[in-house]
Amino acid sequence: MMNIEELVRENERRTEELHAPFNPITGEGSVGKRKKVHVEDLYPYDMLLPLPMLKNKLVRLILKAGSINQFCLDRYGECSPETREKVVREFIRVRCRHDFPFYAYAYNQIKNKDGGKNIHFRLSYPQRHFLSVLEDMRLSGVPIRIILLKARQWGGSTLVQLYIAWIQLMHKEGWYSAIVAQDGTTSRKIKAMYSKMLENLPAWLIRCPQEAKLAFTPYEGSQLDSIITYGKGTNITRARDTVITVGTYNNPTAGRGGDIACVHYSEVGLWEDTDGKKPEDIIRSISSSLLMAPLTVEVIESTANGMGNFFYRAYQAAKKGESNRRAVFVPWFKIEKYARTVEDKTAFAQWLLDNKDNDNPPPGCLDSGKYHWHLWTLGATFEAINWYIFKRKDYIDHQDMMAEFPSDDIEAFRNSGRNVFSLYHLDKLKETCRQPLHVGEVQGDSVQGKPALQNLHFVHDRGGLLKVWMLPQKAKQRMARRYLVAVDVGGRGKDADWSDILVIDRYWMMFGGAPEVVAEWHGHIDHDLLAWKAAQVAAFYDNALLVIESNTIETKDNDTDGDQSELIFSRIAGVYDNLYVRRAPEAKIAQGVTTEYGFHTNRKTKPMIISNLVACVRDKSYIERNLDAIAEMAVYEKKDNGSFGAAPDHHDDRVMVRAIGLHVCFNEMDLPAPVKPKAKKTNVNVMTEATI
Repeated sequence: MMNIEELVRENERRTEELHAPFNPITGEGSVGKRKKVHVEDLYPYDMLLPLPMLKNKLVRLILKAGSINQFCLDRYGECSPETREKVVREFIRVRCRHDFPFYAYAYNQIKNKDGGKNIHFRLSYPQRHFLSVLEDMRLSGVPIRIILLKARQWGGSTLVQLYIAWIQLMHKEGWYSAIVAQDGTTSRKIKAMYSKMLENLPAWLIRCPQEAKLAFTPYEGSQLDSIITYGKGTNITRARDTVITVGTYNNPTAGRGGDIACVHYSEVGLWEDTDGKKPEDIIRSISSSLLMAPLTVEVIESTANGMGNFFYRAYQAAKKGESNRRAVFVPWFKIEKYARTVEDKTAFAQWLLDNKDNDNPPPGCLDSGKYHWHLWTLGATFEAINWYIFKRKDYIDHQDMMAEFPSDDIEAFRNSGRNVFSLYHLDKLKETCRQPLHVGEVQGDSVQGKPALQNLHFVHDRGGLLKVWMLPQKAKQRMARRYLVAVDVGGRGKDADWSDILVIDRYWMMFGGAPEVVAEWHGHIDHDLLAWKAAQVAAFYDNALLVIESNTIETKDNDTDGDQSELIFSRIAGVYDNLYVRRAPEAKIAQGVTTEYGFHTNRKTKPMIISNLVACVRDKSYIERNLDAIAEMAVYEKKDNGSFGAAPDHHDDRVMVRAIGLHVCFNEMDLPAPVKPKAKKTNVNVMTEATI
């Protein structure tokens, strides 16, 4: 935990990073790896140039000569104004090709949002961050595929469109692009950025006649397709064979089929499913023609519009590394203007520390002290947090503030106010999460039947479904009740809930410590095989207590195929001897049945175990290892009818298995304890009265 002095120093570091000097002409503070060079007769004389640019032959020769004039003398034997101008322009073309921030500021003009004349396109801090992602993909030679979650207006769409234009104008000829937005107005506004840039772009920069005026002209008579040209009347000439197509979600027409090389999808989160048409269908039909080649671009951008839609699913897939797209999000506190001066930084640091565990709003605030500390842990400066406290008073509800100014991508999507678990409690729980040490499966002599529990061993397999943070610990003296294995039974189909097997190590509870997640199996599997898989894992972990959810109350929602407990328990009850049992209902007790296998989740027990899990998360009374569990908790919500469950298009198997496991762990099991060794039998002849 930082002390006050460390907080102040960290705030200074964050502030310096956010407001670091940036000069696109000299290259100071610009994007990418750079090297300082000096050309004595070319302004600005000292420049930080991108490293790839230094490989250009012309640039190398100019730097070797030390000046433009000397290069002209060495190469041409003279240095007339015409020769010098020719060399300078070629140097600038090379720099524009390699240095987007320089090109954008020097030759792109955009609309001034504050009114007045057009302004040079000077990249802001969030734009430079976004550009670094684009450039990383371009310089790596991979297709550029981005999904951008926007927060407020920091110019993300502007950067996307002008970056695509830069590729078309400075890198590739005949590189057609498309703009597809939710409506025609948005599409035309995006294209207008391109048009405004062309109006002020020097024609010589793209090797057109110096006096030429670049503009869009309808392509082959189409009002949706435009091509860059110069000239008038019958003397119109195409420039670089660059075509831009405009479409909408309802009328995409973005298609010159395989001709499209770059596509910009705008406000995809607002695209609604209709009969016979979905956002993914439109994007698939257009993007399927994009070659998986360098300098092809697909950017899907939008503000958040709830969870469960295509944009949300695509963003989450990119965030998890499950698609070719990279997920990009810029929080409000990375936008320079959202800051308010803090006069006494030491006092502010003290205030943050004093209230970091405060569930109530401090004086003058509308949100809890914990939330302000949460903002700090995310990376906000004192000045940004102070701005947030001031701005928050414009909104009655905190959810409305989060919707307008999300601090992370979870807040951006989720602003319904129904989440069960506190985001800052999850942040704390996340601190102990890490990558598993082993991935594989537990195997025996068979996959089912009694042999399945014989000769158990762990097999390393990258494609395995069991993540292991700690293998069973061998001790000199065996411990009773050390391990607990909980099982949440899922469905078999690809859209069903997953089955989950969770292993909890209770060892440190003997000394007042917390139980710890040490392994987790997660997958789709037939229920009879799940029974044996769970028994194998439990037996492998020192004959652990095996707690299997016996049924669920919401089968239609999680597609578990109904109550499968009878099938599961009939498979293993006679073979595995440490199954969890519960008291039978009164009706069955009357029939002579006193106990039943498994933990029964119903309308009475579910709120109880969820409340216990909420407390465990809040108090960090168990040690979590799996980040995927944190992600599920972040979208676990209380429904309008009062029930609990996952948000639309999400699953809650990891949540439920922890709710069941930790309830039993804390409330129904004695503490672990050493097992006393059995006394050895000795052969003793006992004299009986009959013998005598």
